[in-house]
Amino acid sequence: MWQFPKQIPGQAYSTTPLRGCPVAFGKTRFAACLGNKLVGLDWKGAGLEQIWECELGGHVPGSPTLGSDGLIRIHSGDGWLHCVDQEGGRVWEPVPVGEPLGWAAPIVDLNNLTYISGYAGGILRVGARGEFKNRPYFRTRQKFDSTGLIYRGLLYIGCEDAFLYAIAISEDEGRNSWDQLEDRGRTQWFINSAPALGNDSTIVVAGRDENLYGFHPDGRQAWKIHIPGQMLAAPVVAANGDVYVGVSLLRTGRRDQGKLICIDGDSHRVRWEYDARGPVESTPVIGDDQVVYFGDNAGIIHALRADGHCLWRQQVRSPVRSAGHIVGPNRLVFGLDNGTMVGLLCSSGGVSKKGWPKYLAR
Repeated sequence: MWQFPKQIPGQAYSTTPLRGCPVAFGKTRFAACLGNKLVGLDWKGAGLEQIWECELGGHVPGSPTLGSDGLIRIHSGDGWLHCVDQEGGRVWEPVPVGEPLGWAAPIVDLNNLTYISGYAGGILRVGARGEFKNRPYFRTRQKFDSTGLIYRGLLYIGCEDAFLYAIAISEDEGRNSWDQLEDRGRTQWFINSAPALGNDSTIVVAGRDENLYGFHPDGRQAWKIHIPGQMLAAPVVAANGDVYVGVSLLRTGRRDQGKLICIDGDSHRVRWEYDARGPVESTPVIGDDQVVYFGDNAGIIHALRADGHCLWRQQVRSPVRSAGHIVGPNRLVFGLDNGTMVGLLCSSGGVSKKGWPKYLAR
């Protein structure tokens, strides 16, 4: 196991936890936001090498995003959207899009247009070369304090008004394609979790109302299951359609608890529950051998088989709230609340190519 950057005992690298997910490119290279920098790294053999860094204007609460053009978008805390290539060079001048929301990350479509959750509400759009009209692409006073996904020309994203939206993005202005008067996309409380795409094209999303939902492509509710506790992480979907989601159980006067729960992809009932050592706010990542990796707030990273059997645990001595990523063959990375990253060897050759296996899967 390595830790980056190396810590001086008793001194954190950053004043802010590392809760974003890195982006991977090449065979063993990846980039992550550390403090107010985007850092490029190469995990070759047993060692980790820093190959570049790019100064940003502030801490990044969300994750960097890799577009189909191979460029990395980052929304920093000073309100600018940055675009950086895989060598750490700036591609275009930073764009002033406003302060980021805490749960949101940029989303990039196949035309390399970037969608941003506006701090004052609505959705902003930035062109492939940094072009920006200083007005919302999709207008609403409601805030989309979550990360979305794009599928078949629609941006699916959760909102503070308890609806999952399906915003058509093929025109000059966004349009919600679901009729909210018919309760299309309705949950019972606000949504911070990123949605996932089910194997049957349902959109799976965790509400803050302690329910996990599946919605048909037309916005009708396909299924709902009550899961006691807060689902602060995003759900992921295995190759067979099963859904994994982390749960935090915070109870007054009792030790905080956490679970990873597996929902059967056919019956949409709980298949199994795995008790972690602490609350689970970490979005799991599924390997190509269907091993599931996630962290907990007790500072332990877990590796489970698809049947819920624990293969191993690793104590990392700091809460793990970040989404995990397999950045190369047998190379697993998580961010820690002490502002550092850890890398562990694992059995998976890469991220699963089926299902929706990680945060920002596509």
